[in-house]
Amino acid sequence: AHDCRFARNMPERLSISDFVVLTNEDLSSSGTSSFQSKMSDCRNTVSNVEESMEMDHTTLQRMKKMIKAIHTSGLSHVDNKEQYIEVLENLGNSHLTQDNNEVSTGFLNLAVFTREVTALFKNLVQNLNNIMAFPLENVLKTELRDTRLELKKNMEKSWKDYDVKIGKLEKERKEKTRQLGLIRTEGSDGGEDMERERRIFQLQMCEVGGLVPVKIANPRHLSHT
Repeated sequence: AHDCRFARNMPERLSISDFVVLTNEDLSSSGTSSFQSKMSDCRNTVSNVEESMEMDHTTLQRMKKMIKAIHTSGLSHVDNKEQYIEVLENLGNSHLTQDNNEVSTGFLNLAVFTREVTALFKNLVQNLNNIMAFPLENVLKTELRDTRLELKKNMEKSWKDYDVKIGKLEKERKEKTRQLGLIRTEGSDGGEDMERERRIFQLQMCEVGGLVPVKIANPRHLSHT
């Protein structure tokens, strides 16, 4: 029962398609759309995705560090192997001059085998570095992460501006209702009054998500007061 209650209280995560549908409905009819009631879900979705990306970022940084360590230790291993091969060849040549052909052949064959295996290992280590390290370097660029965090910060600011203004409007309406003794009519939730703030929030959501629908990007939709 506790798990069921917890699941019901968890914030809903919106998909991109859900967000686009809600935004289009709001653009078509701001007075009847349900976008306003889903704004907290939009914000929670961005926060959850950002948290997940931060975890991925930390994991990839650790992976990059491990690959660098493997590459460094691998090349060091190759250097030691090459010195080992040189010793084997010296021993083989030494026994060859002593007409000890059987022992000489053993050392020289072992040197050839070790050189071939070492070359394969060196190629493996270098390929790991080339295939993984360089792409990770691009993914983990500081400026990309900073840009993402800045976009999230802008989205949070637009959410806060919206929340503060709608709270102020609600307070003013309640005060006016109290003074005039009016009954609040259904639908007077600030939907139309807050259209400009919602457009800014929608634009920030699109920038965070990397998609900017033409309708939202159109400055005409931000010109309302």
